Amino acid sequence: MLDAHGCWTYFGHPEIKQPHPGLNCSGFLVAAAQHLLGCRLTLQQITQDRLSDSGQGAPQGKDWDFGWDLILNLSEGLTRRWIVPNGTSPIGSEDARITPGFRIQDSSAWTHIFPRMQDGRIYLASLWRTQRTGIRHHHVALLLRDSSGRTWFYQTLPGGRTHRLQISSAKGFARLCEMFGPSERILLLEVEPTAST
Repeated sequence: MLDAHGCWTYFGHPEIKQPHPGLNCSGFLVAAAQHLLGCRLTLQQITQDRLSDSGQGAPQGKDWDFGWDLILNLSEGLTRRWIVPNGTSPIGSEDARITPGFRIQDSSAWTHIFPRMQDGRIYLASLWRTQRTGIRHHHVALLLRDSSGRTWFYQTLPGGRTHRLQISSAKGFARLCEMFGPSERILLLEVEPTAST
């Protein structure tokens, strides 16, 4: 990730500096938020455990809700709302286990989501699935809608590569479904950038 000094480093070891990016999904989302939202949070603020329910010995695992925490931390202080198939949901003190989301392969859900997305808004996504220990928010992504009405899904792939997919096209949506199984769910947070970004 990019730290406050513009150096490439690691979440777990910020003292180590790298000359080139090798982004994982979290680092990619931090870099995107810095560029698109003007985010200037410290590493401690970015990785805040919002409900103090993670860490060593947590019943659901050390970082079970890291993606959920991350998208809320990166958008703190901005106008934001959950985007769900039947409308929107305000930000509250929801637990990551019950926050609304929908199956990523649910094409009917996306037919309601796509028309609600707007050019100029930023969509932060946490992807989660149920594992043996419970829900795990294991991946984050960025979605943008362009002025032509196309919706783009941005993520990282193994090896630190970034990947862009037009999911509002039939071919792109089919590829998205190939990448994520039928049990995968997505949680979308719409964020309004500040006027200065």
